[in-house]
Amino acid sequence: MAKPVLKFKNELSVRDYAEGYRLYDIRRGRCMGREIKASLFFFLAMAMLFMLMQEGFNIPKLPVCSIVLLICIYMCCFFLYIQPNMSKHRGEQIYKSSRLISMEYTFEMHKEYFIMKNEYESLKRYYTELSDCIETDNIFLLIGGTEKKIIVISKRCLEEEKKEELSAFFKKETIRQYRRTRSRRKKK
Repeated sequence: MAKPVLKFKNELSVRDYAEGYRLYDIRRGRCMGREIKASLFFFLAMAMLFMLMQEGFNIPKLPVCSIVLLICIYMCCFFLYIQPNMSKHRGEQIYKSSRLISMEYTFEMHKEYFIMKNEYESLKRYYTELSDCIETDNIFLLIGGTEKKIIVISKRCLEEEKKEELSAFFKKETIRQYRRTRSRRKKK
């Protein structure tokens, strides 16, 4: 067996997994296309608002416009805020219901694949099986494969040097799948 390029141990917190699951749901799950859906409801709300404005905001004259406007505002909020938060809570539930997710894993990163294992399971995944590799300030998220569709690697367990090595490794090995999200923290 070939020697791994990188080897490290990693343990997830409920917060890390929940964030990873939220990103997975936005990218490949129920939240996919949420910006387009919210935009459609926003433009419909603007049309209703324009119609109400034309009538001098006479709500009794156009009750349907008022109702549609309220529904559109709710749907915009639903797609942009409520649904991603529901995904995050779903991730927390999955984490709490599975003992394997919270266990410490050993990762061995090879040139064509990585191996993730603990005392109860072992998973070998080729980088060609990945549809997405997303890096945030706190996690690496690997999406793809037939079993264990999402794999979250917490940065909190890694030393600064290992974080940079792993980031550079994913940039190199998962060129088309790799994405880095914008930092929420302000740079000094």
